[in-house]
Amino acid sequence: MAKYVVRTKKSVMGNREKGLYYGVPVGSGVIDLDYIAAEASVRSSLPPEDVIAAVGTVARLMRKHLAMGDSVTLPGLGIFTVSASSEGCQTPEECTPAKVKPMRVCYRANPEMRRVLAEIKYEKRERHRSGVAAVQ
Repeated sequence: MAKYVVRTKKSVMGNREKGLYYGVPVGSGVIDLDYIAAEASVRSSLPPEDVIAAVGTVARLMRKHLAMGDSVTLPGLGIFTVSASSEGCQTPEECTPAKVKPMRVCYRANPEMRRVLAEIKYEKRERHRSGVAAVQ
């Protein structure tokens, strides 16, 4: 089950301060490739080493195609693209390739992956004064 903590945000409305409380998701842990590979090997005929090798190959090929300006679509996951930006120029001639800078890799989940959002259930995690969190 996913966890959340309650945090306040204050906004000034007129002359008075008004604080509202918000539920903010917090991470429960990190699942690494070794864990995923072991889990995938139980559900398929592939040993964990082959799963790790396949994921590594897909990652290298994604980097190659993203660097060439392609979008990469992975069924069941979504679409990966690269965003870019440039400074404003006075004339089209001034807008050279050197002025276009890649900004980040963007990910857009496909409908199958977005359906996971409807399945998430949250459980409140309390914060202790020591800063250590405990599940209620």
